[in-house]
Amino acid sequence: YDYGNTTVGDGKLSSFIFISRDNFTMDAYTQIYITAIGTKNIDTYSKKYDDIASQLNNELVKLKPERENARYEEIYNKAADEINRNEAKLNGEKAKGEKKLTDAKIELDANAAKLNNARAQLVQSEAKLRKNIDIQNAKFKDAQSQIANGRNQIDAELQKNGIAKEELGSKINELNSAIQYMKKQQSSLPADSQEYAKLSAQIDQYSASYEGLLKLQSSIDTLDTREKQLNQGIAEFNLQIADAKNKIFKGKNELEINDKKLNGGYNEYNKNLATFNAKMTDAKVKIQDAREKLSTIEKPSWIILDRDTAVAGYSDLKSGTNTVTSVARIIPLFFILIVILMTSNTMARMIEEERSELGTLTSLGFNDKGIISTYLLYVLSATVLGTITGFFAGCTIIPKIIYTCFQYILPPLIIRYNIAELLVILTAAVALMSFVTVLFCNRELKQKPAALMRPVPPKTGQSIMLEKVGFVWRRLSFTWKVTIRNIFRYKQRVLMTIIGIAGCTALILAGFGIKDSINGIAQKQYGEIFKYDDLIVLKNNVKNINGDLESLLEKEQIKDPALIKQTALTCESNIKSLDTYLVVPENEKTFYKYFNLKSTVNRTRTALDDNGVIISQKISDVYKVGKGGKINVKDADNNSYTFIVSDVAENYMQNYIYMSKNLYGKIFEKSASYNMIASDYNGNKKNVAKHLINSDLIASVNFKDDILQRAIQGNTGLNNVVVLLVCIASILAVIVLYNLTSINISERKREIATLKVLGFTDGETNEYIYREAFILTLISIGVGLILGIGLHHFVMGFIEGDTVVYFRNIKWLSFVWPSLITMAFSIIMQAVTYFKLKKIDMIESLKSVE
Repeated sequence: YDYGNTTVGDGKLSSFIFISRDNFTMDAYTQIYITAIGTKNIDTYSKKYDDIASQLNNELVKLKPERENARYEEIYNKAADEINRNEAKLNGEKAKGEKKLTDAKIELDANAAKLNNARAQLVQSEAKLRKNIDIQNAKFKDAQSQIANGRNQIDAELQKNGIAKEELGSKINELNSAIQYMKKQQSSLPADSQEYAKLSAQIDQYSASYEGLLKLQSSIDTLDTREKQLNQGIAEFNLQIADAKNKIFKGKNELEINDKKLNGGYNEYNKNLATFNAKMTDAKVKIQDAREKLSTIEKPSWIILDRDTAVAGYSDLKSGTNTVTSVARIIPLFFILIVILMTSNTMARMIEEERSELGTLTSLGFNDKGIISTYLLYVLSATVLGTITGFFAGCTIIPKIIYTCFQYILPPLIIRYNIAELLVILTAAVALMSFVTVLFCNRELKQKPAALMRPVPPKTGQSIMLEKVGFVWRRLSFTWKVTIRNIFRYKQRVLMTIIGIAGCTALILAGFGIKDSINGIAQKQYGEIFKYDDLIVLKNNVKNINGDLESLLEKEQIKDPALIKQTALTCESNIKSLDTYLVVPENEKTFYKYFNLKSTVNRTRTALDDNGVIISQKISDVYKVGKGGKINVKDADNNSYTFIVSDVAENYMQNYIYMSKNLYGKIFEKSASYNMIASDYNGNKKNVAKHLINSDLIASVNFKDDILQRAIQGNTGLNNVVVLLVCIASILAVIVLYNLTSINISERKREIATLKVLGFTDGETNEYIYREAFILTLISIGVGLILGIGLHHFVMGFIEGDTVVYFRNIKWLSFVWPSLITMAFSIIMQAVTYFKLKKIDMIESLKSVE
């Protein structure tokens, strides 16, 4: 089943899924399905429907420019509004961004100033610290120098007194004890005594030494205290210095960190500024590009498609339906003609056989009108009953069989009975059978009753042309001579036999011929004329294969790609319109590799030139135009062009006009841009199609094998219809043969009985009858084959559509099968009648007249 193509996956649709409108995100509808008013109850494939659809199409073509302009303005205004909104939004965002960047710059500069101030303060503090260290160290050094000088002086005094520093304390204690002792001794002495004075002098001397030593001790203690305080001050100062240095170090680290942060901030600012400027520039460029593109927006185009183009498989079904309809208009006429001849012959012979009954009725006083009415009642009752039964049975059974022949998913068949057609058929059948009945009854009733009651005297024998050919006639046996004379003797019976059997043979041959004509055109078209492996449809027209497209084709192993432009045109004339495709190749060398254009005149390859176009043979056949002629075409925009025909190419499916790119430029006043690629490929076709379609360069990929398969499947339905036709023709042949054989035996009962009386055995009697039937069958087959050729050509010319050319030749095997079928049915009928011949009673048959 053909569901059509798609632009995703491998390009082939395998089913349809219907979803709700809410699932679509598209801004506008891309397709509109329109039903014309008044077509609901009209046959889809009828001319009336086509006329209404064509009228609607013309109205849509008139509406097309108005709606295209309206849609263009809608798209333009919407795009312009969108650009203006985006520009306003951009300006707003720009102002916000600039403000943010300015604020960030101010904040960064403020932080930088703070850092510079902190850095200056830190340098100042560090310098002050070094200065304080130097000053304090000088003070410490001076104090240490003073302490050292004091100690030196003390050491000198001690050395002068001969006292070691370590002995000073004990020496003071000794002097103090001595002074106390002397004072104690002095107290016991009179004040005026010499000893007292001497002790006083010693006491004073010791006291002076004692005081001196105390002063030294006091100086030592003072120096120790001062040194201790100095050392403590140095230690505290060092701690303060270390703390100050630590604070300065931390300050430097913090300053370095903040410097990095500040530098990072400046870097981020510069980066954001650059990004902002780049985005603003890019946005401005995009807006500018959008404004430029706004002025180059292509005008929307309406593509108006009928069902043939829009619905996958519809045209194939229509073509098949038209073919069946065409066959139904022609073939039944031959069936009816044969049936009319057979039924008329049967009725005439029945009346002739019952001439004795006619004579009896006349003798009994019945008038001609009453007798004829009796036969009319019989004939009309059979005719009416048979016609009505056949009409309803045929309309019920055959359409269902044909309906199942085509491989389409279709709704159940609705059988509609055309009562008007039934009345026409019934009227014609009744009129014909009434005419035959009245004619033959009147012919018999013109005779006297006595003559009617006697059998028709046998026809007198007469010489035949074969008797004059002595060397042949003398070599024939008696039975063969009788057989040949009988054939020429009963000309009416022979003629009806030949017409009946030949007609059935012709119908069977026509059926096989139609099958031969239909089969093979697809293989011919896509095997000998179109030789590419695939036809790639591009999403956008190109001038040549390069860049991404060239890389894609090389990657997917697409070999020898040939660029072509294919567009739809309509051939116009007073005769009729034909849909066709214009094909323009980019490179004629690669084009001829895939398109084998052969002239219909001499079947040799023809080539494009810059003076005219090559048309396919259907266009030539319809418009009766050949080399040097002109054709008028219209494009989708209703523009008219005239092409000069340089040659006619062999073609069997669709209609094509081939044109060189130089001629295209002259006629259309622009260079050709190409939308398709014909090529060969390597690899799996599903993978190739999937990769190509997913590339965003390719719209679809059509493989020749798939196209060929669809065409063959489309012909399968017609082949099944042909099989049905052959079966019906075969059934008719059986009926005709049985009817003719039965009538032949019935008419010749007395003759057959006479043969038996003369001593003919059953085998000889059968041979006598069969030989005649065999000869007539062979003659009928020969005549039928000749008639079948003409019937086949007539039918094929009638059923050909506007887009197909069928073969006119019939295969030799198709001549064999109708001959074998007809001969087989004839043999079967002779076998059936063999038992009838055996049952013929000689006495009863010979006495039947009495």
